[in-house]
Amino acid sequence: MSISKQPSSLAAMSWRKRVRNFFRRRVTIDRTARLTPKHNIRLGRRALICEYVIIRAGDAPVLIGAFSQIGPFTVILAGSGVSIGEAVMIGPHCVLAAGNHDYRQLDLRMRSAGALSRGPIVIEDDVWIGANVTITDGVRIGQGAVVGANAVVTRDVDPFDIVAGVPARVIGNRKQLAEERLESAA
Repeated sequence: MSISKQPSSLAAMSWRKRVRNFFRRRVTIDRTARLTPKHNIRLGRRALICEYVIIRAGDAPVLIGAFSQIGPFTVILAGSGVSIGEAVMIGPHCVLAAGNHDYRQLDLRMRSAGALSRGPIVIEDDVWIGANVTITDGVRIGQGAVVGANAVVTRDVDPFDIVAGVPARVIGNRKQLAEERLESAA
């Protein structure tokens, strides 16, 4: 067997290839961020993970699209999965929790009761999520939507809607605002 085909050489080649691909994608992960387990987290090109972000994928995948940014101190708990589209901006101190504690089991202590989920969190492309937002399991946020600071999103958000409040409610629509702007300029 030649030296180049020894298992350690193959492993080193594979490692070099992964590192090369990582830098080609130009992903930026702050050194204080914690991503576990890494094999269940996929980051698109030029994704940015800011300071003190925590991403816990567990058994479900966390997918973060190209050109998306996860703001400082944000926590993503995968539960049944989290999918973040391309060009998404998530502000600081947000919580995306795609699971919940099963509080219905009165015979067990809360910590031992297990988990339940209404489904994965899906955030489509070009969404802006303000600071301190909480997004619960089973929520889909449509393309181009805006979520105002301090909102708690418990239901789906339609594309281009602007939501705010606790619980989050529709306060506007980006397409309507763009049309009104064009009409007033004419």
